[in-house]
Amino acid sequence: MECVDKSLHSSLGDEIAEGGEAIVYDHGTTLVKSIGLDYFILPILALDRISLHNAYFPETQLTVLGFGRNHRGEFKIICEQPFIGGTHVSDDEIAEYMERMGFKLKNPRNWTYATPDIYLSDMHDENVIRAASGAICVVDCDIRINTPELRQGGLRTLTTEVLFS
Repeated sequence: MECVDKSLHSSLGDEIAEGGEAIVYDHGTTLVKSIGLDYFILPILALDRISLHNAYFPETQLTVLGFGRNHRGEFKIICEQPFIGGTHVSDDEIAEYMERMGFKLKNPRNWTYATPDIYLSDMHDENVIRAASGAICVVDCDIRINTPELRQGGLRTLTTEVLFS
């Protein structure tokens, strides 16, 4: 894609939300997100987050549509996600949901949960929705491999080395 700002605006209309990492466009039964690298620095880390989101929250799976740059030349990953209409979920309900998934609350100020393998934050009531069916759906979160550098009891190490035996 050339300039994703212009092409998404012309094909989808006005944006409906903007967060720290993405601009969100209404596309009927789906949302299209233009995700930046602000939190990730490298595209592979952003793609890892998408893969982890899809593994843990398949009901709100992100589908990568393509890649592009915005008007400032910043790299963007363009994704589509099902639109989930519903109601907010309380912090206590989110905590119960996360505990059932094996996560422990680590920092309530930024809604951070973790296992020794996975770090998950930004789990507040705007990013977690109760669908009309009653199911709890995570539509946006910060999910990544839990490394010791995150200081949340992580045991995993990220490397680009490949070992052959």
